[in-house]
Amino acid sequence: MKPTTYFGFKCPACGSTIDIGVSFSGESPRCPSCNTAMVPNPQARSATVNAYCPKCNSVLGLINSDRCPTCGGPFSAAP
Repeated sequence: MKPTTYFGFKCPACGSTIDIGVSFSGESPRCPSCNTAMVPNPQARSATVNAYCPKCNSVLGLINSDRCPTCGGPFSAAP
């Protein structure tokens, strides 16, 4: 079975959250704390792929932030 990635889920039972995850079962994610089926979380942190920070010249593959973790600068398109 192909892996499935998911972004921004929350457990309705215990409140645990997942920003980024991978599932190999093809099912919706389950809470790692209490094993309850998780639901989409509209307040989840954003995820950025192939991010480039022109302020410090950093390139990051997959990150769950909208700012550079090295310098705090904004991401932009790669030059």
